[in-house]
Amino acid sequence: METMTSLERSLRAIHHQQPDRVPVIPQAHVWALYAYGSSSQECMYDGARYAEIQIQAWRDFGWDGIFVATDSVAVAHSLGLEVQYTDVGAVPGPKGLLKSLRDAEQLRWPDPRETRLNEWIIATRILARELGDRVLILGRADAGAFSLAAQLRGMEEWLLEVALEEQPALLHAFLEQCNRYSLWFADLLLEAGAHVVTIGDGLASGSVVSLRVYERYVFPYHRALAQAIRKRNARLSIHVCGDIAPMVSQLVQTGTHILEFDAPTDFELAWQTARGKTCLLGNVPVSEVMTRGSPDQVEAECRWRLERVKPAGGYILSSGCALSPDAPAENLHAMVESARRYGWYE
Repeated sequence: METMTSLERSLRAIHHQQPDRVPVIPQAHVWALYAYGSSSQECMYDGARYAEIQIQAWRDFGWDGIFVATDSVAVAHSLGLEVQYTDVGAVPGPKGLLKSLRDAEQLRWPDPRETRLNEWIIATRILARELGDRVLILGRADAGAFSLAAQLRGMEEWLLEVALEEQPALLHAFLEQCNRYSLWFADLLLEAGAHVVTIGDGLASGSVVSLRVYERYVFPYHRALAQAIRKRNARLSIHVCGDIAPMVSQLVQTGTHILEFDAPTDFELAWQTARGKTCLLGNVPVSEVMTRGSPDQVEAECRWRLERVKPAGGYILSSGCALSPDAPAENLHAMVESARRYGWYE
């Protein structure tokens, strides 16, 4: 029998205390939009509809937390980046917004409440009002500084400029701008009632950049954001796709409360590195298991992770990344039931 609310259970895990059982928060926020008859494109302009769907999904599945995000280019789009729409939401268009790094000096950074980002704030406020005393609300402040800079400059151009390091002062100045905007948006999500603010910095993965690049152009901004959020007595989560094995130690050293890690990262390595320092959230494979696997396979993947982490706190069972709309509902139920069956602490 569960003895804690989802919020209590999740906060204890985040702060490395033993809950009644391991929390389970599949990254099903975009999946739910399609499963309940809507889409990312609709909800990016309708925060109330987004919240309505997430509340219904929570009632049907009973997970311990809800992410607020419709896509991963919301900030860049709000700043003027051209985007393209796919079956699962918006993605960057073929060109960046800036023709050169110097153009960043003229970039206008609007109040997030005057852009479509306000719909995420509205959704967060509704979810906090309706469920915030029982369920963990994770408000995504969208892309981290490194990924946001790449979206605005253009992916290829940005990575080339980082690799060549011909204008390091301009690189850092642009990253500082991006990080300040992330903090501004994060503050608004916290004011709206989010228990955790989270950024996605998929381009900072070892699957894309070297440890040297991470240490020079990502770590300082992750750490600065984590320190700023801690000064507010709030909580930060950092999501990085791909394999973060080369920089998992540095990610822990940022001071983030939660590290959302993907399936390519070795679980044991991440657990040994983060244990007692940073709460891990992940990393059941999305494609092979959650989308194409059977409920029995989902249960098996979840069970060995759950049994590995106990009796310590500091772990939230989840998918490695956002779930595809193609993932069967039965597999999400299997993940939630696995936590309820195998996640109990003795």
